[in-house]
Amino acid sequence: MHLYTLEQFRTTTETGGMLSVSIIAQGGTFHIVGETRRGNASLIKTRGKAPREFRDATRALALLRELGIREAKVDTRNWRPEQADLGRATRPDRAAVLREALAAAEIQRSLDAAIKQADDPNTVWVAHEHGLFGSI
Repeated sequence: MHLYTLEQFRTTTETGGMLSVSIIAQGGTFHIVGETRRGNASLIKTRGKAPREFRDATRALALLRELGIREAKVDTRNWRPEQADLGRATRPDRAAVLREALAAAEIQRSLDAAIKQADDPNTVWVAHEHGLFGSI
């Protein structure tokens, strides 16, 4: 079996070299396998030789649609949905990182608005001594 990256799979499809495509379930994931004129080709990750896995068959179908493939065979004989989370890396720190990123984005928006206001030629500047605390 040949191992194709997404770009190789796309090129083979665009040049008419892909005869048929199957989405094959294995455990809790789905894999894409194409039949080419030179034999079967499995879709792999760009980095490494591991098969590209989809936890949801809908995502695999969406990718095939993006590639221009309108027909595919789906084989669910070995599908075990209860195994979908096995081997999946947990990321408990992700929520904290996303909260920090959201807070940083809010600060950036406020800063950008203040800079835009300061750069506006119609902004009226008030001297410090005439400001809020000038009469104290």
